[in-house]
Amino acid sequence: MNYVTVIYLVNIVLYAMYFFGKTGSEVAMSSLDYIVSGILSLFLIFAGYLNAKKGMIYRTVLWIFFVNVFLFACSGLFDQFGSDFNILSTNNSDSLLFSLSLIVYNGYLFPLTVILDGSGLALIVPVVLSFMLPSLGYVIGKKFHPDKQNPTGL
Repeated sequence: MNYVTVIYLVNIVLYAMYFFGKTGSEVAMSSLDYIVSGILSLFLIFAGYLNAKKGMIYRTVLWIFFVNVFLFACSGLFDQFGSDFNILSTNNSDSLLFSLSLIVYNGYLFPLTVILDGSGLALIVPVVLSFMLPSLGYVIGKKFHPDKQNPTGL
C-alpha cells in the first residue's frame, strides 16, 4: 500500500470536512486554519516516512507530485491555447477546470493558497510541496530504517 497516496486522499477529505464545517468567510484565515494545514502537512511527511520504513522505492512518494505536475501542465496549456479550443476552459483562455482541480487536490494548503492568490505562486507552491513534503519524510525514514543489504543507508 502506498501510504503517501492514501494520506493525500485522506487530507483532501479531512480538510473538506473542516473547511465546510467552519463558519465565517473562507478568505479570512484564522490561526486554526494554519494549524490544521500544518498538521495535514505533517501527515504527508509521516506518510513518506512510512513508505521508507516499509522498504518501498523512492518513486512511490512521487505519484502525487506527478499528478500535480500533470494538472499544472494542463492548466498552463489551457491558459496558452484555451482560446483556440474552448472545450474545458472558460472566458476565452482561463483554465478554470484544471486550476480548480489543482487547488482542490491540494486543499490542505488552502491557507497558503489564499495568501499567494494573484501572484501566480498559488499554483506553483502546492506542486513543489507535493514533492518536498513526502520526499522529506522518505529521507527521514531511510535514515532511521536503512536497508539491511546496504549498511551505509544510501
